[in-house]
Amino acid sequence: MPARISPSKNKSTATRTPAPAKKTARPPIANPYWPRTCIVVADGGSARILLASRKAAAAAAGGRGTIVLEQVASLDNPAAHLPARALVTDRTGRVFDSGSRSGRGPKSRARHGAQSDYDPHDVEVQRFAKRLVRLLNAERVHLHIEEMIVIAAPRFLGVLRPQLPAPIRKLVKREIDRDLVHADDRLISRTAFPRMR
Repeated sequence: MPARISPSKNKSTATRTPAPAKKTARPPIANPYWPRTCIVVADGGSARILLASRKAAAAAAGGRGTIVLEQVASLDNPAAHLPARALVTDRTGRVFDSGSRSGRGPKSRARHGAQSDYDPHDVEVQRFAKRLVRLLNAERVHLHIEEMIVIAAPRFLGVLRPQLPAPIRKLVKREIDRDLVHADDRLISRTAFPRMR
């Protein structure tokens, strides 16, 4: 409740008096001590950051309350949907065979592409995870997040987990390995809070 400062005769001290109450009442909250919870739903191509709040239920509904999710940020990775040849600029290098297989006979002059473990999609997923971590850190500070639940596709969760800094890792209460980026809020809420049904 905002306070009003009333002037006094002595300019160096001021007393605080409460401001008059407004006519409009806020809807009651079922649990005012419920922590500010952020739900991160992600895969290698997109991510959503949702803020969970608990609203009070009517007395006829048993008074348990419902969980409402509000999307506060989203992040897309357009490179996740591109073919691998569009992500690299050159083909792999060429190599020449230096000799025959058995060591006898004429030397082979065969030429072929060099084998590489490099997968451009993996590099893009790593970059996307780093961008998501930067966004999560900014939202953690901006929204004063107290708890975090991470719901991610299993492969992306394995990429994201080691990149989380210590302040975010302390807030993560649960990690769920499911791909629910394109799911509706009801399914995300039931998955994040299974005991609140």
